[in-house]
Amino acid sequence: MKTLIRIFLPLIFLLLFLQPDSKAQNGWNFGLNGGLNLAWVNISVVTGEPLPGDFGTRLSYNAGLFAEYGFNQRLFFQVGLNLDQRGFSYKESSDNKSVDLTVRATYLEVPLLFRYAFLVKDNIALYGLAGPSFAYLTGGRIKGEKVYNGESSIVNDKITEAYNSTDFGIKIGLGVEIPFADDKGATFFDVRYNYCFTDNIRQAGYYESSNIDANTQVISFVVGVKGYIE
Repeated sequence: MKTLIRIFLPLIFLLLFLQPDSKAQNGWNFGLNGGLNLAWVNISVVTGEPLPGDFGTRLSYNAGLFAEYGFNQRLFFQVGLNLDQRGFSYKESSDNKSVDLTVRATYLEVPLLFRYAFLVKDNIALYGLAGPSFAYLTGGRIKGEKVYNGESSIVNDKITEAYNSTDFGIKIGLGVEIPFADDKGATFFDVRYNYCFTDNIRQAGYYESSNIDANTQVISFVVGVKGYIE
């Protein structure tokens, strides 16, 4: 997270101070965005002998850049490239064993979104967005601790051992966009929900004698800036 802040904040300030002179939203706009992810998995199928356990959420981050084409003052098409962290937490406990794990999955995501400003007043716009999202798993780890018969062992496994490499989902969201005083760009805030259709988990080590099918769901809190280009 500290590395993300060191990279992301200077890029925001660079965009703020080096914006073009155009005041138009029509045509191409470019920007940066980032924020927090709240991720979890939806368990659809369990086979074998599942152990008792609880799946929980994981707080992580998203960061990226995008290009946006404005057809008019209300309708926009946006293509992005995001570094998107997902995952979940897992805990289980029985008579002679316990497991406490955090799963971190890092994706390179390409969302293709249509954005529509349904309320515009004094250039401040409330908007909705929707579209498909394609993602490729670039890495991640399963970390935590297992205790069996009083003996503890550290878990630090590659996520690629248990996860599918690609993911497809649908994003929807709501947000507000506020122009800068000089009309050279804008800042925006939105909340996005990403439902992933792909069964991400192939075989989970914490379910030692079972297989599960599970897909990821993410709520993203996003803030960003963009510059207007003629």
